[in-house]
Amino acid sequence: MGSRDQFDVVVENLYRAAVADIPWESLCPLINALIGTVAHGLTYAEVGSNGELVISQAGFYLGEESRPDVERSYFRDYFPRDEAIPRLYGLDDGELVHKPDLYSDREKKTSTAYNEFHCTLRTQNGLFLGVAPPEGNTMIFSVGNSTEREGWGNEQIEILQGLLPHLRRFHRVRRVLAATEALGTSLVALLDNKRLGLIQLDRSGRILEANDRASDILLKRDGLRDQGGVLAAANRDEHTELQRLLARALPPHSHQGTGGSMKISRTEDRVPLVVEVHPVRRTGAVADGSQLGALVFIVDPAARPPADPDLVTRFLGLTPTESRVAVAIAGGRTVAGAAQVLGCAEGTARAHLRQVYRKLGIRKQTELVQTLRSLDPMA
Repeated sequence: MGSRDQFDVVVENLYRAAVADIPWESLCPLINALIGTVAHGLTYAEVGSNGELVISQAGFYLGEESRPDVERSYFRDYFPRDEAIPRLYGLDDGELVHKPDLYSDREKKTSTAYNEFHCTLRTQNGLFLGVAPPEGNTMIFSVGNSTEREGWGNEQIEILQGLLPHLRRFHRVRRVLAATEALGTSLVALLDNKRLGLIQLDRSGRILEANDRASDILLKRDGLRDQGGVLAAANRDEHTELQRLLARALPPHSHQGTGGSMKISRTEDRVPLVVEVHPVRRTGAVADGSQLGALVFIVDPAARPPADPDLVTRFLGLTPTESRVAVAIAGGRTVAGAAQVLGCAEGTARAHLRQVYRKLGIRKQTELVQTLRSLDPMA
């Protein structure tokens, strides 16, 4: 089981893996040794429209290696009849579940998943940890059996709980990169991304470089701006919060920083920018000799080209007015902003939006964005 130094090494490499600076596979032995387990896994899941668990991605890591063969075997032969899966629905953020507790006494005798798959891999007495940012989409972090003779101990549980905020940060950053089609992109290539704003900060918090998307946002000075080489927010309270985030990501004495996120308000008719601050700990220096200290990702919900309202009307069964509201909201506008586009009262726009959600069977703006993106063959 790991020491404090091992914990810090794992956290540092979690942040590196989030931006594909290193592959997750290089973390396998570090994580397993730190926790004191034979294996671990990552599963990205969400609850589908019919209440089923939809798996978007999964990985199994035994000992020191990734095992895609184990992943294929599980989802082909065991997942459809694994009694534990429905009981994982709605696993709360930070909720820790002992794997045997997901099976009844009878199932522990009859379940093929429990008695064949988990028994063979020595994961029968493992744990599940829910990792869920506020926007939804759960990442389930699973671990196999404990390597400790007495089984799971308090120290191991504390290590898992200590990893939670860093796993949550890993999950958030991966979601941001996936949403902007930048997943698996190198740090250098991220500067060329047209949909994701990226700012590189040095160890003192000064701006080293900003890509075109971020530079455009800073030049507009609508929410965020470059204030003498320092990233600043227009709103005083948000500026204070932003500086706290940056200070946590860039602690003194080369200690490992921690990431964080916040929203930056803009003009009334536009939804806030989403800012993700991500520490980067590197021994090398960038071109001017400065140490790269942190990355700031800026997500503009309105950056994606708007959907065609006529297309939305034709394929989703909405009225022309409802389609215009849907397109405005999915494009990043607030209800007030949508009302301005339509030239109607805010209450009217809100009523149309309720109808859109009812007709489409959804409840959130993120679901609306996904629905409209499904109409785009280039999405």
